[in-house]
Amino acid sequence: MTKTYDIIVGGGGIIGSVTAFAFAKHGFTVALVDEKQVNAKKNIEFDSRAYALSRTTINMLSVLGVWKDLVKIAQPILDMKVSDGVAGRGASPFYMHFDHRDMEAGPIGYMVVDRFLKSSLWESISRNTNISKFFGYKIINQNVNSRLIEVQLENKCKIFGKLLVGSDGRRSTIAERSGIKRHTFDYRQTSIVCAVSHERDHLGEAHQFFMPPGPLAILPLKNRISSIVWTEKSEEASHLKTLSDAKFLKELKPRFGNFRGQISLKGARYFFPLSLSISKKLVVERVALVGDSAHVVHPIAGQGLNLGMRDVASLVEIITIARRCGEDFGTTDVLVRYSTWRDFDRLTLYSFTHLVNKVFSNDSMIIRTLRGIGMGAINNIPGIRRALMEEASGHGEGLPLLMSGRRI
Repeated sequence: MTKTYDIIVGGGGIIGSVTAFAFAKHGFTVALVDEKQVNAKKNIEFDSRAYALSRTTINMLSVLGVWKDLVKIAQPILDMKVSDGVAGRGASPFYMHFDHRDMEAGPIGYMVVDRFLKSSLWESISRNTNISKFFGYKIINQNVNSRLIEVQLENKCKIFGKLLVGSDGRRSTIAERSGIKRHTFDYRQTSIVCAVSHERDHLGEAHQFFMPPGPLAILPLKNRISSIVWTEKSEEASHLKTLSDAKFLKELKPRFGNFRGQISLKGARYFFPLSLSISKKLVVERVALVGDSAHVVHPIAGQGLNLGMRDVASLVEIITIARRCGEDFGTTDVLVRYSTWRDFDRLTLYSFTHLVNKVFSNDSMIIRTLRGIGMGAINNIPGIRRALMEEASGHGEGLPLLMSGRRI
């Protein structure tokens, strides 16, 4: 079997799904390939994994028609407090407070549970006739032939496309086969993701405590539940992984504090070793990388998924406009426009998260004092505080049309 598509998307996770759907909505024929058999049914069990979506990501999902269902089950983030902290001693009196009322439009962002976001995307994909799905098969080879790229699946099926988009994660085999190298750095930290229910309502408030081993984020979900992203040294995380729920909760409580009353674990715990991974290039002839295939940054700012969404919005815009102009959109001449557009954003976020993790993940009394004074000073300068909120919401220079809530 052989068939030719405009776009082949390798990797069917959240970013790959959005990529396929966004291209299909703009009239491209798309092949979506994933080695797993994807189940589009909603998982009725609670899943503690969740994402903080920026306002610009929400703009994009709104234009694509996905947000109208998600908004009913998403939790708005109305406030965010950032402070230093030490387990058992609570938060520093110096902090930064970001209030949605200081912004012109709505909440700072929204929290969306992983299973709801995935199921909404799959429902949208399943209804779109421009998307052909190849699930349960690995891509085992790729070759550029004249004006097309040939992709071979492990079932001996071959498909052809004008462009192959790599969205197959931090160990991207698409990038590897394309000869794209990566810079990597092991943080020797692990992110522990879980959720807790609590007595007192969070009122849409998020917290980020910077503790010596790494940050602890407490993010609001529906029904008096908060998502926890707890970054620990990897050796300590390995110990925490072996604990029962009761003993794990005992370790979490002094870090969480008692500001929301009694807490109890809800759902499973997940452990993710942290490392930096950034590709040296985003494109080669007929191949472009998006999401974790292109860059994995420290989760300290919770912007990894939003960074990938900006990749998608930029790539779709470049390719759509190139096609309208009659260009062969898989050539390096066209793809380098995407690479040039994205490089500043991704390198800035990589540098920012890398630096903040270094500065905040230590127990130096001098540095902790300076951090506290700095946060207190910023909190008392409304202009700087608003600028930081706008940046966190994704509003920067050169925003793609979809991220501005406009069609291409």
